[in-house]
Amino acid sequence: MMKREKLGLEYGPYVRPGGILLALFVALGMWQPQAAAQEIPIYKADPWWPKTLPATVDADGEVHQWVLGQPGGVCVDSQDHVFVWNRGWQQGNLGKLVNEGSTSIAAPPVIEFDPEGNLIDSWGDATISPPRADVSYGASAVLPESAHGCWVDYEDNIWLVGNEDGQVQKWSHDGTRMLLPIGTKGVCDGAANATPQKAYPSCGEPGHNSSQTLLNAPADIWVDPGPDPVTGQIGSVYIADGYGNYRVVVFDAQGKFLRQMGNGPGSGPGQFVVRGGGHPHCVRVSNDGFVYACDRGQNRIHVFDKMGNFLKTLPVDPPGFMKANSRATNLEFSRDPAQTWMFISDIGSMHLWVMK
Repeated sequence: MMKREKLGLEYGPYVRPGGILLALFVALGMWQPQAAAQEIPIYKADPWWPKTLPATVDADGEVHQWVLGQPGGVCVDSQDHVFVWNRGWQQGNLGKLVNEGSTSIAAPPVIEFDPEGNLIDSWGDATISPPRADVSYGASAVLPESAHGCWVDYEDNIWLVGNEDGQVQKWSHDGTRMLLPIGTKGVCDGAANATPQKAYPSCGEPGHNSSQTLLNAPADIWVDPGPDPVTGQIGSVYIADGYGNYRVVVFDAQGKFLRQMGNGPGSGPGQFVVRGGGHPHCVRVSNDGFVYACDRGQNRIHVFDKMGNFLKTLPVDPPGFMKANSRATNLEFSRDPAQTWMFISDIGSMHLWVMK
């Protein structure tokens, strides 16, 4: 019997888009618990975290404030330092937002904060490749295109994911060295002209869902600190492959394909939504060895074992509450050893659901 078989919806008071910053709030306590005579935790946002980002002054004396644009991923290291993997430096519809002003400048791709919200470091190659003749903007030349998820592994290495190309990258903690790429940047497990309007046209839905070397617009990542059930080695990499394909794919620590899970596109058991991206949109593995993958487009979470066997589906559709799409966008577990709580980001109704 599954340890979490009786999961049920408990609480959902958070009324702000939580999908991107969910891991940050849960891991660091940037939501501070309020006093409450109930078992279910209640949180509030800290509006003063982080501290103001730096500004530079140009030769004319004009101040240019750093801005993040769209934060695409947040992850936390062993010292509770927070890494924000942002899109502000990118082009097309991914970069700075209009309301961030004409004089602001994009922050570097990766920003590191300490627990108090002070800027500790920033890094990342923001080089943009030249645009193709039929595409008006260039894509990231080095880092993954369109920041979308990050993870800090058991050795404090930083993993970056982008959902508009075909590569996941492992970096040293300080960003000075790329340690491992998985997949080939700009070449995806899909039709050669799946998205002709984009910089990397082979990346997009529907993907081939089968390559042992290529990804297709991955969405999320989790790295196993324990032994793999097949190889016995630590460091297996679980990737939600994710905006083009319909699978969680597993590689070993050297980037060699091990297996995949998910029953392809559709609405049946273990299947992911056919269109609209985010199939799957997240992946997390619990301490008791179950793989959770968000089927965002169908408001549910699939549960597999580490070998890829489908076990059950958890609907994210609270009774008596407003109907919405994209309810199961991201998830994170509480940090206690029992992982008592599962936090689910619902961007459809702007709530965070807490399940036990």
